[in-house]
Amino acid sequence: MLTVQVKLSVEDIINSLSNLEAKEIDKLQKAIADFKNDIALQQSIERGLEDVKNGRITPNDVVMNEIKARYNYNG
Repeated sequence: MLTVQVKLSVEDIINSLSNLEAKEIDKLQKAIADFKNDIALQQSIERGLEDVKNGRITPNDVVMNEIKARYNYNG
């Protein structure tokens, strides 16, 4: 028996739905973009938490002192 696997992207699936109006397709594409942004945000937060957990951080006062020194701010 021959098995063929085809991977379709969500965009391919949306484009295959011929009965959708352009406005509906646009809404789906925007929802997908929002979903991808949510995933990217979640991954970014997880990386940040791992940095904190593993000590890869710079304390706020050190950062602020560096900024003040760079821009000659004495406030």
